[in-house]
Amino acid sequence: MLNLNKNTRLFFFQFIFQRNYSTDFELDEFIKQNIKKRPFNKKKLLSLNESFNSNLEKIKGLIDSKIIEKTNKITVFLLYAFCSEYLLNKKKKKILMSEYIKLSKDFLTQEEVKYFNYLLDDASKKAP
Repeated sequence: MLNLNKNTRLFFFQFIFQRNYSTDFELDEFIKQNIKKRPFNKKKLLSLNESFNSNLEKIKGLIDSKIIEKTNKITVFLLYAFCSEYLLNKKKKKILMSEYIKLSKDFLTQEEVKYFNYLLDDASKKAP
């Protein structure tokens, strides 16, 4: 089950990251392209996307604009993905932080992971 959740989080991160560079990128199209690559929870992916779209301004408000400017895009979009899921279920803060830190290790250096950990903690404390 954890791999299914990890794959779902990974695909969601990839989707919002790619969508940042292409305006004609739709979730249904993304699902069709990736559904055969690895198993994932389609319902959860859709709910993460809905949370991201409806809470984007709130999510951006949790992160200082200066941090967004000077932090690499991978870290920022991992943080967006975390906040999207965290706003769906705040009771799972520690589990989600742990899962996103594990996921970040695939993309970031050790120093960047430490900074990402700090940003996760800061954003989750600011969340309403």
